[in-house]
Amino acid sequence: MDSQNIWQPIRDYIPQDAAERAAQIAILQAAAADGEDVLLRERTQGHITCSGFVMNPTLDKVLMVYHNIYDSYAWTGGHADGSPAFLETAIREVQEETGIKAPFALMGALLSLDCLPVKAHVRRGVPVAAHMHYNLTYGLIAEEKERLHHKPDENSDVAWIPVSDIAAACREPHMLPIYEKLIQRMRVWKQWQAEAVAQMAMPLLAWYPTHARDLPWRRNCTPYRVWLSEIMLQQTRVETVKEYFTRFLAQFPDVYALAEAPQEAVNKCWEGLGYYSRAANLRRAAQAIVQTYHGEFPRTYEAVRALPGIGDYTAGAICSICYGLPTPAADGNVFRVLARVMDCYCAIDRPLWKRIVMPLLTALYQAHTSDCATLTQALIEVGATVCLPGGNPKCGECPLSLCCLGRLVGDAQQLPKRTPKKPRRTETMTVLLLQCGEKIAVRQRTEPGLLHGLWEFPHIPGECTVQQVQQQVESWGCVPETVHQTGERRHVFTHVEWTMHGMHCQCGAMSTHFVWKTMREIVKELSLPTAFRQFLADL
Repeated sequence: MDSQNIWQPIRDYIPQDAAERAAQIAILQAAAADGEDVLLRERTQGHITCSGFVMNPTLDKVLMVYHNIYDSYAWTGGHADGSPAFLETAIREVQEETGIKAPFALMGALLSLDCLPVKAHVRRGVPVAAHMHYNLTYGLIAEEKERLHHKPDENSDVAWIPVSDIAAACREPHMLPIYEKLIQRMRVWKQWQAEAVAQMAMPLLAWYPTHARDLPWRRNCTPYRVWLSEIMLQQTRVETVKEYFTRFLAQFPDVYALAEAPQEAVNKCWEGLGYYSRAANLRRAAQAIVQTYHGEFPRTYEAVRALPGIGDYTAGAICSICYGLPTPAADGNVFRVLARVMDCYCAIDRPLWKRIVMPLLTALYQAHTSDCATLTQALIEVGATVCLPGGNPKCGECPLSLCCLGRLVGDAQQLPKRTPKKPRRTETMTVLLLQCGEKIAVRQRTEPGLLHGLWEFPHIPGECTVQQVQQQVESWGCVPETVHQTGERRHVFTHVEWTMHGMHCQCGAMSTHFVWKTMREIVKELSLPTAFRQFLADL
C-alpha cells in the first residue's frame, strides 16, 4: 500500500468534537514524524490500535470482553502491529477475542478517533510503560446466535451487554462517555442508511423512462410473460434469454399451452439454458394455475409465492410489475445496489442481509404505491447496467450517486461483500459414444438432483482405458468392435465440475440397456444438456 494512502482514512475523518480533532492531529503528526513506525507497538510513546465496537443488528446490545488488565468489561481491539489494514485488524481482533466468526462493518468509515492513555502494567510477565493508544474505531455488527469464547491469557469473559447495563459493567468511568458516543453514532449511521434507501425512489423514477433497455418481456407486461422472463433470467444473461424467451412463447403462448405440454417438449425448448429444474417447475406451476385458478394468474403475493419454483424475488417482481403491489423484488443485482447505497459490509448472500434491507425496501415501495412497477424495473435496470459487479460501478452515470453512502465514503468499489465460496468438487468420468449403424445409445437420467429427467450418453466413473471400456460395453451386450478416444471435455455447474473423457465405440448390437436414436432424432427430439451435447461433434 502507498505510504501516503495509509493515512487517508484518518485524513478524511471529520472530527465531531475538540477531543477527536486533537486525536486526529496527534495521529497525523506522529505519522509525519515516524511514518509507518507508528503502526508498531514498539513505538513506546504511542502507536496505532484498532477497535471494533460490536453491536447486535437491533443496536440494543454491545459485545464486550472482560479485560484482565483493566479489570472491566470493554470493547474489543488490539495493536495494528505494522498492518495498515485498519478495518481488517479490528475485525480480526473481534474474532480472536470473542469467537464471533462473521462480524461486518455497519459502514466502511471510521466510527471514532480517540487518544487513549494506557497506564503502566505487566503483560505476560513483561513490564509495559505508560503510553498512548492512537485508537481507530470501526462500528461492527454481529449476530447474538454465534457461539462465544474468550482468550484466557487476556480476558476472563465475553458477553452481550444491554446498552442500559454498560455503566454497571464498565469499571472505567472515563470510557463511559466514549461508549455512549459510539452507540449514538451507530444509531445515527443506521438512520442514515434508512434515509439513503428512502431517497432512492425519485431519482430512479426520473431516470428509468429514458434509460430502460428495450427488452421483449417489457413490451407487454402480462403475468405470464414477466414470470417466464424472470425464471429464465435466473443464472442466465439477458442476451441469451432474449432468443429463448421468443422461441418459448412461440411454442407455449399461454399458461394452458404450457400446462398441457409434455415435459420432454418443455425441456427441449429449454435446452442449453441449464438449471433444468426451472423448466420442470414452470410446467408444474402452469398446471397449478390451470387447476386452481382456472388459467388466471393469482393476484396476491402469497398465492404467487406458493406456486412451484417461485421464490420471494420472482413473486415480488410479478406482483409489483403486473399488479402494482408494494412487493419489492430483490435479487443479487438489487442487493448489490443497496449494499453500496447503504455502504454496508454485510455479505449480501447472508440471510441477515435480507432481514436488514427488505423492511427498508418495503417502506420505499409503500411510500410510492403508484410507482411500484417502475421502481422494480428501475432497480433491476440500474443494477444491470450502471451499478455493475466486480468493483466496476459507473458512479458518474448513476442516478443514485447523490444518495449513495458508498460513493460518499469512497467504498463503492469494495462492495458488496459475499461469503467466501467453497471450492467446487470435481468429478471425472468417461463418456461412451456407442454407435450401431446410424443409431446412437442414449438414456434418460432418473436419479433425483442434477439434470434429472434429461437425456445423456452412457458414462462410467473415472478415466478409463480402452480395455476397460471394451469390458464395460461387453457387459451391456453391445458387442464392441472398435474403440478409440475422442477427446476431453469439461463442464462447470454451480457446485461441481465435470472432467469428461470421450470414447467412441462402434457396436455390433443395440442393447436394451439404452434407447437408440439417430443423430437427427437426438438433435430434434431429445433434451440433451450442454455437458453431453458437446460430444455430438465426435460422432
